[in-house]
Amino acid sequence: MHRSLLRAPKTKAGKFLREALIVIVSAFFGSSVQIFVMIPNGMTSGGMPGIARLITHFLPISYSLVYYTLSMIVLIIAGLTMGRAEVRRIIALGFAYPIMLFIFEHIDYVFLKSPDPFLAALLIGLFYGIATGVGYIGGYSSGGTDTLARVFKFKLFNHLRTGDIQMVMDIIIIGISAFVFDTNVAMYAIVTAIIAARVISVITVGYSGKFVQFDIIASTKEKEEAITEFVLHDVDRAVTSHLSRGEYTKEERRTLTIICTPAESIRIKKYIAENDPQAFATVMPITTVWGKRFSDIQEVDNT
Repeated sequence: MHRSLLRAPKTKAGKFLREALIVIVSAFFGSSVQIFVMIPNGMTSGGMPGIARLITHFLPISYSLVYYTLSMIVLIIAGLTMGRAEVRRIIALGFAYPIMLFIFEHIDYVFLKSPDPFLAALLIGLFYGIATGVGYIGGYSSGGTDTLARVFKFKLFNHLRTGDIQMVMDIIIIGISAFVFDTNVAMYAIVTAIIAARVISVITVGYSGKFVQFDIIASTKEKEEAITEFVLHDVDRAVTSHLSRGEYTKEERRTLTIICTPAESIRIKKYIAENDPQAFATVMPITTVWGKRFSDIQEVDNT
C-alpha cells in the first residue's frame, strides 16, 4: 500500500486525490478503532485517545469534543515551533479525526461481539499504526502525540524515528492510565503502543530488517562531495562509489552507496532534501551484511 501512496502524481487532480485519500484512510482507521473497539472493550491507549479517555472517565463530556479541543492545543504548539507549512498538514487530519469520531459515535456498532481485551489490544495497535503511518507518508499528523513526536524530532531528536519518539510518549501516558484504570488495561495498552510503533515503522521505512542500502546520484560534483562528507563525518558510515551512465542523456555520474540503519537513512534523506533536492536516491532493504563494522561472516549462519 505505501509504495503507491508514496508515488507522486503528475497532475494537480492526482495530487489532490492522493492527499485526500491519505487523510481519509488515516482518519478512518484511527477514529473507527477508538469508537468500535477501544471504548466498548473498556480499553485505553497512549496518545490523544488515552488522554481523552482519562478526561472523559472523570467528566461527562463528549469524547469527540475532548479530542477536538486537545487537537487544537497541539495544533497551536506545532504552529509556534514548526511554522505554517506544518500546521496546514496538521489541520486536515486535526479536523477529519473529530468529525469521523462524531459520526462513529452515533453509529450503533461494535467490532468485537464479545469482550476480548487481548484481541482488542492487537486491533487497536494495528489500526493506530496504519492510521499514523499512512499520515506520515503524506507528511500529515492528527494533532495528537504523533504531532508532538514530529515537533520533538524537528527540534530535539532529529536522529530518532518519529514512531519511536511517539512510543515513549504513549507509554508515559499509559503509565498514568494505570493509576486510573485497571493495571491489566494499562499492560494491554503497552502492547498496543509497541504494535503501533512497529506498524508505523513498516509503513514509513518499509520492512527492512536491520540495514538498508542507500544509493545516491547527486546533481553536481560539489553536492556529491558535500553528501560524502556528511555521511562520513556526521553519520559515521562508509561511502563507496562507482561510475554510472544514464542511457537517455549519455551522461556519466558517480553513484554513492551507503550501508546504514533505517534511522540513519532518514538522517541522510533529510540532509539531501535540504541540500540537494534534485538528487536521485533509492533505498533498498538488506537482509544481512557481512564485513567490518557489521556481522562476522565466519560466525553467522548463512543458510
